[in-house]
Amino acid sequence: MKMLLVKSLALTTATALALLVADNAHSAPRSEKTKAAVEYLSACGNFVRFDNENVYTGFGPYWTSSVVPRVAKPSILRIVPIDNLSEYQIATDDSVVDVLKYGTSTFVLTYSGIEEWNLTDVRQMNRVSTHRTNLVMQPFGDEEHPRAFAQYRNKAIIAHGRLGVAFFDLTSKKITNSFPVVRSAIPLESVVNSVTVSGRYAFAVLDSYTLVGERDKPAFRGIVVIDMETETIVSELDGMDPGADSITSDGNVAIVSFYGQPLWKYSVHALSNASQLPSPLTRFWRFPQQGRQTGAASMDDKYYYTCFSRMPGPGEGAYFIKGPKVFDRRALALD
Repeated sequence: MKMLLVKSLALTTATALALLVADNAHSAPRSEKTKAAVEYLSACGNFVRFDNENVYTGFGPYWTSSVVPRVAKPSILRIVPIDNLSEYQIATDDSVVDVLKYGTSTFVLTYSGIEEWNLTDVRQMNRVSTHRTNLVMQPFGDEEHPRAFAQYRNKAIIAHGRLGVAFFDLTSKKITNSFPVVRSAIPLESVVNSVTVSGRYAFAVLDSYTLVGERDKPAFRGIVVIDMETETIVSELDGMDPGADSITSDGNVAIVSFYGQPLWKYSVHALSNASQLPSPLTRFWRFPQQGRQTGAASMDDKYYYTCFSRMPGPGEGAYFIKGPKVFDRRALALD
C-alpha cells in the first residue's frame, strides 16, 4: 500500500509539472505575439488594451473647445489582430477611452457612450448600436463623462468621473446600476478616473476635483474597493498623492499611474482586505529609457504594454515622440 501511495504521488507530481510546463509553453508564445502586435501599432493614443484576438488603442482628447457642455470629438480606434499582423481602424462618434470584447460584440467606450461594434470580419466592420453609460441623463457636466471600464463576468463597471461608477450588463446591453462614491466627503468632490477588476473586486482610482487651500484637507484621493457580486462599496482608501489617472491589475498586483510617472504597485490582496490605504509594495520613478507612460496601460504575465512619450532626439523635430512601448515586467519591478 505504501509503495502504491508513493507511486501515485510521483505520478501526480509529474502530471502537475507537465501541465505547468505545457501552460508556460502556451503562455510565453502568446505574450510574444501580443508584444509583436502592440509594437506593430502605427500610433498610440489613450490606452493599450488586448484580448485573445486583438490589440487596441484609441484616440481623442477630452476638451475640444471652451463650449459647455462638452462637444463630442469624432475619433478612431486602431486594431491589430494578434495572429495576423495588420492594422485596421474604425471611426467613432467621440474620443475613444477604452474597449472590451464580449461574445461577438466589441464595446468601445467613448466620453459620450458605449459604441457596440461587430468586428468579426475586419473587411465589414460595422457599428451595431450606441448605449448609455449612466442612469443619469445627459448632457454630462464637467468631468462627469465616462473614462474607463473593466469586465467582471457578464458585466462591466464604468469609471464615470464625478458621477462615480456605473454597471453595464453586457448581455442585455443596459445600465443596471449607478451611484456616486465617497459621499462622506461632500461638499468636496473627486473624480473616478479609472477602474480595474481582479477576482471579485473592482478597484476604482480617484483624484481630487474640488480645490482647497494649502492647509485644508484635500478631497478624496485614493482607491475605492467595490464588490462586483453585490455592487457595493467594500472600502474607501484615502491618502494617495495627487495625479492618479489610471490603474491596471492582474491576480496579484495593481499598478496605479500618476500621469505616467511614477507608478505605484499595490498588493491586490492587501487592497481587498484593507480598512486604510496600505503602503505601496514599490514606487517606480524611472523607466529603463527616457520618457513616461501616457494613458492607460495593460499587462499580461510577462509584459507591460503602454503608450509612451519621450523627448525628440537629434533630427526628430521639436515635438514629443509618442508611440506604443512594451516593457518586461521585471525591468519595472512589477513582479
